[in-house]
Amino acid sequence: MDDPRALRLAEHRQRIAHEAISYLPAWDDLTNEERAQSVQEAAKWLRAAVQAGIAPLAERPSDKHDAVWLDSYGQLWGEYQTSPSSHGDAILRLVWASEQCSSKAEIEAEGVDFRLVGWSE
Repeated sequence: MDDPRALRLAEHRQRIAHEAISYLPAWDDLTNEERAQSVQEAAKWLRAAVQAGIAPLAERPSDKHDAVWLDSYGQLWGEYQTSPSSHGDAILRLVWASEQCSSKAEIEAEGVDFRLVGWSE
C-alpha cells in the first residue's frame, strides 16, 4: 500500500522550492508526470525516514500497537481502542500527570531510543 504522506511531502517540498526560487513552478502548475515523479521521490525519502526511526510506519505494526497523534497545536493524543469498538476512532488527549521525573540520559543508557515527534505549546 502506498503511504499517503508521500503526496503531502511532495506538495510541501515543491511549495518550499517555489517560495525560494519563484521561477520554479508551483505544485498546481506541474504536469501529471512531474507530480508522479515528485511523489515517487518523496516516497523514497519517507521510507528512508521511517527506516532511520525519525518517522513512524504508516500502518499499525500489530493489533497491540496504539497510535499517538500530534495535532496542529502541538498537543499529543493517544488512540483508545475499546473492545468492542465504541467509536472506531476514539482518541484521548495525553497530558503530563506524573509528579515523578526520570532521567532521559539514564533511560537511554539502558538502550531505549527516544524519537522526537513534535513540540507542544
